[in-house]
Amino acid sequence: MRKVLILTDKKGWHFRQLKKAFLKKKFIVEDCNLSDLSIKITNQEISLNYIQKKITNYSDIIVRYIPGGTLEEIITSLNILKIFYANKINVINTAEQIECTVDKSMTSLILRNNNILTPNSYVIRNRLDAIKFIKNTINHTTLIYKPLFGSQGKDIVKISDISDFHKIKNDSNIYYFQDFLSTNPSHDYRVLVLKHGNTYKTYSMKRYGKNYINNFSQGAVCKLEKLNPQLINIAIKSAKALNIHFCGVDIIEFNNQFFVIEVNSIPAWKGLQSLIDDNIADQIVKIFLNQGDIKTSLSVI
Repeated sequence: MRKVLILTDKKGWHFRQLKKAFLKKKFIVEDCNLSDLSIKITNQEISLNYIQKKITNYSDIIVRYIPGGTLEEIITSLNILKIFYANKINVINTAEQIECTVDKSMTSLILRNNNILTPNSYVIRNRLDAIKFIKNTINHTTLIYKPLFGSQGKDIVKISDISDFHKIKNDSNIYYFQDFLSTNPSHDYRVLVLKHGNTYKTYSMKRYGKNYINNFSQGAVCKLEKLNPQLINIAIKSAKALNIHFCGVDIIEFNNQFFVIEVNSIPAWKGLQSLIDDNIADQIVKIFLNQGDIKTSLSVI
């Protein structure tokens, strides 16, 4: 019998959907917070330790949360995923896939290298240089600031004047800006891409934001609309470029061209699920089923 570990920080709607879907396929389902796992390396074995209970012999891991923190903490979290994967455990998504998407500048780089349009992006090293950059740019281009490791539309700031810089919440010394692509009314497209073996399944919707932020978690209204096939193809091409099994691709149409503004490797789907009859969690479980029943000797204790 297969055994899946859901790595999550809370047992909310997405966790419940996944647990139910895995149980329907006769998986044993357990969960923990990635922050509670640590690594033990001896000459005899490599093991992962969980502070609360002994858990062993996983066939599958699904990542629903990567904790923030210091560079050391983030690297340790990713190393834990690498240990799972190195022991022939199905991991969705892998550390390498998450690394390519959680860092927005790396996402932009990979997409550009694969001839996928993205907004012009700028990574500025410190506060004074960021202010200087805005002063030199703002007269001809509106900008959008995004936390480099952010998600769910949090702490995004539209910059149309130098005074907007002071709205930015940033504890780091790195500033990531994109050219702002205006839409009226404010909207974008979310395409959920799932890789089933050698084929791709997609679900898509149009999102209308309350302001310039179009995330469902920030109050956007989601609508099911027939989308341009070119847009769907761009989403699949993006997933292929990042070599990722499961992702949310956010796209804006601007000047009759499609721009990928973000790719999320731990995507939410509650808004999309509210629009369709298909159970998306069931489709996510199919990704694991298509990976086969992998046996492992990894000990997590």
